[in-house]
Amino acid sequence: MKNFQQTLLIALALALCALCAWQWHFQTIQRGELAVREQQIYQRDSAIQDYTNELTKTSQQLGRMEESLATLNTNLTKALRTNSELIIQQKRDIARLSANNDTLTNEIAQYTNAVATLQSNLDTAYAGIKKQNASIEQLEPYVGKYTNTVSQYNTLVTNYNDLFAKYTNLVERFNKLQAAPATNSPRR
Repeated sequence: MKNFQQTLLIALALALCALCAWQWHFQTIQRGELAVREQQIYQRDSAIQDYTNELTKTSQQLGRMEESLATLNTNLTKALRTNSELIIQQKRDIARLSANNDTLTNEIAQYTNAVATLQSNLDTAYAGIKKQNASIEQLEPYVGKYTNTVSQYNTLVTNYNDLFAKYTNLVERFNKLQAAPATNSPRR
């Protein structure tokens, strides 16, 4: 029995060693699987972290885009308001300029009528001037005679004035002689 116990002990020791070897092999496989799973979990957590970061960045970008859109909307509203006011002002200017255009068109028509009237008056005056020039040309031979007659008349008036001056001088001398005292009378 002693052999049996030793053999049993050796068989049990070998079984225990085989069990340990098998357990060691099984645990090695489990640790490999755990390492793979941990790697997968790490990759998943890393991917989740990347997605979370990406979502945060996207959220921030959306916030900036919303602010940009709000600013753009405000600017567009202001531009629309400014453009509307500008359009209204331009319509007023167009209406005012159209009224001025109508007024100026009427003034041009009046000016054209006035120019036509003035032209007809100038034509009439020109015709009258032509008649007067023709009359003057007909009177030119008489102008020479008139000029000679006037120069003769002027000469005659000058001679008459000289004669009258001499006569006046003579009358004054005569009156002086008569007024002179009798003492200076001539001897006989």
